[in-house]
Amino acid sequence: MPEPEPTAVPVDLAALGCSGGRDVPRPLSWRDCGSTSVGVGFANLTGFAAVDTPYLAPDGRDVVVAMVKVSLDLRGNSAVVATRQRPVRLADEVYDPDADHSSIRMPSDLCVGKRGADVVVVGSARSTEPVAEMLVGVAVGDRIVQLRVHGERTYFRGATGRVAIGDAAPFSQKPIVYERSYGGTTADHARVEARNPVGRGVAHDEGELVDTPAPQIEHPARPITDAGVYEPVGFGAIATSWQPRRGHYGTVDDAHMRDRLPLAPLDYDLRFNNCAHPALQLDAPLAAGTQIRVEGMTLGTPIAFALPELSVRATARFDDAAIDVIDAPFDTLLIDADARVAELTCRVVVALGRGKRRLRELRMESRT
Repeated sequence: MPEPEPTAVPVDLAALGCSGGRDVPRPLSWRDCGSTSVGVGFANLTGFAAVDTPYLAPDGRDVVVAMVKVSLDLRGNSAVVATRQRPVRLADEVYDPDADHSSIRMPSDLCVGKRGADVVVVGSARSTEPVAEMLVGVAVGDRIVQLRVHGERTYFRGATGRVAIGDAAPFSQKPIVYERSYGGTTADHARVEARNPVGRGVAHDEGELVDTPAPQIEHPARPITDAGVYEPVGFGAIATSWQPRRGHYGTVDDAHMRDRLPLAPLDYDLRFNNCAHPALQLDAPLAAGTQIRVEGMTLGTPIAFALPELSVRATARFDDAAIDVIDAPFDTLLIDADARVAELTCRVVVALGRGKRRLRELRMESRT
């Protein structure tokens, strides 16, 4: 069955912090809830997609975030700059916009920074002939993350009375999405797997799981064989309301609502902006020459390439004639395995300032 086309989620101003409830962490908001006119000239001389937007930093400063995205075609064992450059995304794109809950297909690029870097891989497990299970893997330098993907399988009650998981049906293609990993939410919302509310396997008791779809994606060293609790795994992006991202937003209590909004909590952690599965979050920005490999998600030649030599730099000019030159590290790698396209995203954050130190112009340039 073909995967549904991704749909962009409209920017919800309430969700961006201008108003709304306190139960779900939100991205830090635009200061003026949508206006992008702050009297700052922006010049994109990179040849790649770029966007600048005013933003409210976690410490309360008014800043401009400038993001540059480089799209690469993955040909053979190399990555070349794509003729068609993909735009910077200002909102998540989900798999099923009509569902009450859906996992993210393409994450938003908008944030004030990340700790280290994210690696996100989008696509399906693919086999040239039907198989009941197969391994897929992503390697980033020395880090190797593998998943075992099964065909459709269901929970059943065994001869001993315990609930187990039956044999998998053969498949040739299976989407690697969190809906097929361990997780879920009961119908009454009384039980929720906070690390993956859209998955399979959560229930009030194991008897409720009999004859229902079982998880198809698992860690190879921790196979899912029964109605127990397991770690949700995947290669895709996780939402801001899922753990562990939600926990990194900080403490939202009465004191925060009364004294600090619209600022982030005092214990806000930059990792709130890291959208990759924890297994694919890196401790440092992406470095040129890093070897990348994706196996089991394409037919024929696996995806394999080295991150190219790319350099993006911002020049900020202020009213007092001061000039700041800022390097923009690449903090996000997204691989669209189906399209054989990679996205490399970097960003800079510059304070708007005030008086003679007011930011007047921001220019983005690149070297390849």
